[in-house]
Amino acid sequence: MSQPAQPSTMGSKALRTFQALVLFVAAIVGGSVGVSVWAGAAPALGVAEGTTAYEIANTVAQFAGLVAPVGLFVAAAGDRELLSWGRPDRRQAAIAVGAVVVLYLGQIALITAFSQFDVSPSQNPAVDPSGREAAYFLLMVPVSLFVVGPAEELLVRGGIQGLLKRAWGPWPGIVGASALFGSLHYIGGGSGALAYVVLSFLLGTLLGYLYERTGNLVVPMVAHGGYNAVIYAIQYVTFG
Repeated sequence: MSQPAQPSTMGSKALRTFQALVLFVAAIVGGSVGVSVWAGAAPALGVAEGTTAYEIANTVAQFAGLVAPVGLFVAAAGDRELLSWGRPDRRQAAIAVGAVVVLYLGQIALITAFSQFDVSPSQNPAVDPSGREAAYFLLMVPVSLFVVGPAEELLVRGGIQGLLKRAWGPWPGIVGASALFGSLHYIGGGSGALAYVVLSFLLGTLLGYLYERTGNLVVPMVAHGGYNAVIYAIQYVTFG
């Protein structure tokens, strides 16, 4: 279990739910601030917008801003027990690697299922090859493993799911955090955007279960980062 079970009064449930929602909003704002800071700093550093270097640094800045509120919340509340991680043992490492495969195959299965209804999930702009160099996709492999996956898991599974679990229990925590995670992936509009939200929600539910089952944030971090890295690696291999 990622956090010890604690009895909650209705007041504490409301407070923890509110904290989770504030953390979610603060993360969105933090990500936007990170992007703005980088946009202001890039010209002074001689990095032109639209280049691979600019986009990679932009991604790092965005996710640094995204995860910053989690660190600030834990520090301000003195609540180090909210986040549970450590060096994975062999079993946890095997689960994390196996989850990468399950996530990727799950994506294929869900896209196939959506296609039966003539629905195609929206494409994440981060994996769109238009106007990009092959080097971008290669560099996004380590960025996914060491920045994007860990940052999103610290926020969604560690902070948000942790708070919701304390309020409502494990599965409501998993579902609530995954719903917010899915909403982050509303891209474009129409049925494609909704399909991408559903896909992200379902994959996020698996990541949430991994955290709850192992009690180690590193497991969903590796699974999430590895899943993204596989997608970028495939884009790199098939580029052009």
